[in-house]
Amino acid sequence: MLSVDTQVLVDAEAVAQQACAEIAAAAQAAIHERGVFRLVMAGGGTPQRAYTLLAATAQDWDKWEIFWGDERCLPVDHLERNSQMSLPTPHRFPIPAELGAEAAAAAYAQTIHDKLPFDMVMLGMGEDGHTASLFPGFAVAAGLTTAVHNAPKPPPDRVSLTVEALQNCRQQLVLVTGQGKAEAMAQWRNGEHLPIAVAVRADACVLVDAAAYGESSV
Repeated sequence: MLSVDTQVLVDAEAVAQQACAEIAAAAQAAIHERGVFRLVMAGGGTPQRAYTLLAATAQDWDKWEIFWGDERCLPVDHLERNSQMSLPTPHRFPIPAELGAEAAAAAYAQTIHDKLPFDMVMLGMGEDGHTASLFPGFAVAAGLTTAVHNAPKPPPDRVSLTVEALQNCRQQLVLVTGQGKAEAMAQWRNGEHLPIAVAVRADACVLVDAAAYGESSV
């Protein structure tokens, strides 16, 4: 079932704008309370617009720390690496997926161990209901990170935070846009056991556009 805090917005641009506002507000609160804002970024096309909007705003970037929910096992400078999407802070902690899935997963577990709980974890959803690199049919892994092989989307080798790590945060922000996500969204709403449904907490903020929600207008 969807979170109680599910907001259906008119289109993908509205989702990006609301996400930008939510992230900025969370950052301000975290920095005020603890002096640092730790954000786990989601990959994929849906959050990219939100990052672009956010990067153009005035933030106390030196107090932001950026992590990633998953990464593809590709060279560091490959354009399809999730770490190519970032924000203007010097404090970035990319997943070293170029080392190979197992080695990178082990290294990143050590990196994030002392950073928990994150302040905000961002999640997206694929058309099959996957989130991060947790795909349908894959076993729920223990620990903070997991090596992923034989992923149904290329590249087959990836590294992902586990459900445990994705939920170890003060706030989750979930972004879902596009008509191609409507079937998976309907399955999620109906209580089917999708990775996104397992990973998202009951108190998450879910921002979805009308096309993904299955509505022509809101």
